[in-house]
Formats: sequence, C-alpha cells, structure tokens
Amino acid sequence: VVETGPVTKAEMWNRLTTFLERIVPRAEKAGVKLAMHPDDPPCDELRGTGRILNSHEGLKRLVETVPSPNNGLEFCQGTVAEMGPDRAIDAIRYFGGLKKIFYVHFRNVRGRFPKFDEVFIDEGDVDMLEAMRTYKEVGFEGVLVPDHSPRVAGDTPFRHRGMAHALGYMKALMKAVEAENEE
Repeated sequence: VVETGPVTKAEMWNRLTTFLERIVPRAEKAGVKLAMHPDDPPCDELRGTGRILNSHEGLKRLVETVPSPNNGLEFCQGTVAEMGPDRAIDAIRYFGGLKKIFYVHFRNVRGRFPKFDEVFIDEGDVDMLEAMRTYKEVGFEGVLVPDHSPRVAGDTPFRHRGMAHALGYMKALMKAVEAENEE
C-alpha cells in the first residue's frame, strides 16, 4: 500500500469532477456507459481518504456533476442498503427513474453501517420482492447479478452454493413479478 497522505472529500470531488468532465464526452462518443460503484462500506473516510459515494446524496451528486445518459451507477443494492435499508427501494425508484442504474449487484444486508451483516439474499432488511418489482416499475433492462453471498459449509472458495441459492431466488422473484404483471 502506498501512503499518499490525507485527501479531503472536497479534493476527491474535485478529482472525480475533473475525471468525469474529461472522460464522459469520450464515453458518449464511443457509446460506452460509465458506472460508478458506491463506497463500500459507506464510511466517511478510509485510510485518510475522504469517501464521497457513501450516501444517497453523494450518488445524486455523481450523476448530476456531469449530466449525461452515459454517466450512471453500478448500483450495489447491498451497499445502498448499508446506507439505510429503509431507503433502498426509494433509491432504486429515484435512480432507476432517471435511467442512471446501468448494472445491479442484487444483494441484501441486515443492519446498516457501521453495524451490518452480509446475509443470504432472503434474510436481510430489504424486501427483495419489492426491490425486483421496483426495478420492473422503472423499466430497468440491464444486468442483475448476485453479490457477496455468505459462505456455506463445504462450498468452493468462489461460493458456488451461495451464489446458486441467490441466482435461483432471483429467478423466482423475476417470475413472480412477471406473473403479477400478466394479471
């Protein structure tokens, strides 16, 4: 690890803004979408560096800093839930409504930062059926992937069993939401 000294939040915003102002027009020209992941965990500072994508307000500022259909979020639902599970669905609705969710880490947590646990997809504080309904409601058409599955006894280092559980659960949620929309 290279120590660089303290970096304030203001300096981090300055650096990110400079980067986005330079790269977003090129991304637009190339047809590439830029998707930022929120700070995980969503703390204020880490090793002397200010963290700026650690709140709903920070994520809003990110997409407003350089407005573009190519500047958005790699929406880590678990990290957003760490910011306050009670607001995760609202965040899906807000950012999804703006078409700023380009990719989703579909996971769940119990608790909120700084005291939270990464749990199986069906055990956390976020109502995952409601989350799936909300992605459908906002017209999200991107990729949803499981993320951070807990370890299962006898599992592989890549957590294949936990991921298989999450994928099966996600598929069932998708089918349930589709069936609701057919009624």
